[in-house]
Amino acid sequence: MQLVWRAWDAITGPSGWRSIAGPIAFVAVGVTLLIYNHLNERVTDVVFWLTLGLILTVFLRMLETNRRQARVLAQQKRDSLNDRVTGLRNRQSLEADLAAAATAPGEGWVLVLLELEGLEAHNDRRGYAAGDAILRDLAQQLVEAVAPLGGIAYRVAASRLAILVPAGERRLGEIVLAASGSLRVEGEDLPALGRSYGEVAIPSEAGGAEAALQLASRRLAAQRQRQHRSARRQAHAVLMAAFAARHPEMRDDLRLAAYRAISLARRLSLEREEIDDVALAAELQAIGLLAGPAASQAVEGERIVAAAPGLASVATLVRAGGERFDGSGTPDGLAAEEIPLGARIIAVAVAFATLTSPRPERSAHSSAEAVAELRRHAGSQFDPGVVEALASDLAEETVPA
Repeated sequence: MQLVWRAWDAITGPSGWRSIAGPIAFVAVGVTLLIYNHLNERVTDVVFWLTLGLILTVFLRMLETNRRQARVLAQQKRDSLNDRVTGLRNRQSLEADLAAAATAPGEGWVLVLLELEGLEAHNDRRGYAAGDAILRDLAQQLVEAVAPLGGIAYRVAASRLAILVPAGERRLGEIVLAASGSLRVEGEDLPALGRSYGEVAIPSEAGGAEAALQLASRRLAAQRQRQHRSARRQAHAVLMAAFAARHPEMRDDLRLAAYRAISLARRLSLEREEIDDVALAAELQAIGLLAGPAASQAVEGERIVAAAPGLASVATLVRAGGERFDGSGTPDGLAAEEIPLGARIIAVAVAFATLTSPRPERSAHSSAEAVAELRRHAGSQFDPGVVEALASDLAEETVPA
């Protein structure tokens, strides 16, 4: 009986009996007319049977067309729920499964989003075919890792995977480790894929699909931010250690410049990430000296800093360290607003630190003398707005609490 119903479904397709009602009606009317004409001897036997055969041929052809359409629709339905590159279920499928998990009995589920950082850069260098091959390999690794946990793997974005695992008696860290620890890329010229993740327990932390995805995405973004800052700080520390070993006499001036640059950046309403860039770049302004005294300090400094993880935006400020407000600087001859604000701030902060620090050939200038000197060069070497911001900063510092 089950075979009969399967055969019926194969013939009728997703629309059921309605999809063959038309062909059956057509055949019934055609056969009825032919029989009526044949019984009244209005058509010959040859014409009767040829016409009947034609009607049956048309009927069978209509059934075959319907069957093919049903097969196409079924394939489209499968494609709508699966990623074509990896074969994993897609975001639409994940949302449906999350909705079901939120109301399912038991001890709940755990959703983990995984970010594959570095994949886009690899695609730019090697092409999308190479990137797709990596994705398929990682997808298979993820499936094999979560299968023993009873979990399902998904691809929810270009470089983002996900798993949905029944919580059971497992600790959350165990599930996360099984997922993130399974992703390995081996071979030459392959990306060093970061594996930031965001996890959420369902339904205890999120009761719906959209809420679960949003919470997991926020946690993933927060972890990426922490990792990014950590990598920047580590790279900065390595560069500063190398520079201090060669030029220990400049260490205190650079620290003072960084402190003053942070204060000016806050006064001029830079965003948090921009302030962090300014602080790091202020201490790395002279890093180009590691390439030798004859080198272009700004260009070599940019090259050195840009090679460090997470410091590309800092390298831009280091390159602009030799520019002048009137456009007569190097290496690009930028002027006024063309120079990044962070670089204009650093120029004033570095000059102030230099003027207020003692030198073998002179004593240190007072803050007032340093500001007066900076004002004399405002509009030519320095941004007048930044110089006045420095003056306001110093004035507030001298006011008694």
